[in-house]
Amino acid sequence: MGASYAFSPIGFSGIVAGGGDTQDARYSTSLKYRYEVGDLHAAALWQFGGYEQNNGSRGAVEGEVGGDIRKLGPGVLSMDIIGGYNRDAVTLSLSGAPTNSAGIPVAPLLPQTMTATISDNTNVMAVAKYVTGPLKLYAGYEWMQFAPPSDPQTAFTDIAGNFVCAGCAGFNMTNINNTAFSAPGNKDKVLQAFWIGARYAVTDQVDVMGAYYHYDQNNSALSAANVAACNVSAASKNFCQGTMDAYSFAVD
Repeated sequence: MGASYAFSPIGFSGIVAGGGDTQDARYSTSLKYRYEVGDLHAAALWQFGGYEQNNGSRGAVEGEVGGDIRKLGPGVLSMDIIGGYNRDAVTLSLSGAPTNSAGIPVAPLLPQTMTATISDNTNVMAVAKYVTGPLKLYAGYEWMQFAPPSDPQTAFTDIAGNFVCAGCAGFNMTNINNTAFSAPGNKDKVLQAFWIGARYAVTDQVDVMGAYYHYDQNNSALSAANVAACNVSAASKNFCQGTMDAYSFAVD
């Protein structure tokens, strides 16, 4: 499905494209170098600047190598391997139920506290495409690791222009979480994504597409309390194990 927002979880969330964080799927300040020799190519990217330059991390590097194998059977096989590292990456989410002046939860459950989770993210992706006549086949895999941040944050302005600060739920309904991974009571989180798909040109103007996606997250809880929190029905903690399967079909 490519990067379709409607039919692909890869395009819908941006987690895979961002190496674990949607906010890092695009860089506002970066330099890229690409080199090609025949059917082989390589590229490198460096994100300079940080949140103040409208980036989702305080620095990033990426590298890529790939190439085409022509005349492999009746078609062409294209393969790429991509690796990346984002320092002090930001994931924004809503957390906690609001309370009244007496500390009693109230309904409806909005507004909630906007929490910025800070982490150092490392990712490796392998993708392949095979084209023969009207048929295109796709496959991919990505491994993403979330570790404690290199520089824990106390306050910053996010890419939407919002001021976010640690422990500021009572001030502007924001908070910063620097200890979501590895401490306390957790280890690094690992998220893996797999996908396969096909696209077939029925006519010059009509394509039929189908795809399958699978996400797998480890259980990064170490402490007894966090392990117990993951053993309840429909646990939604950031450190709990879980999987997702998605299927999509489209006619263009």
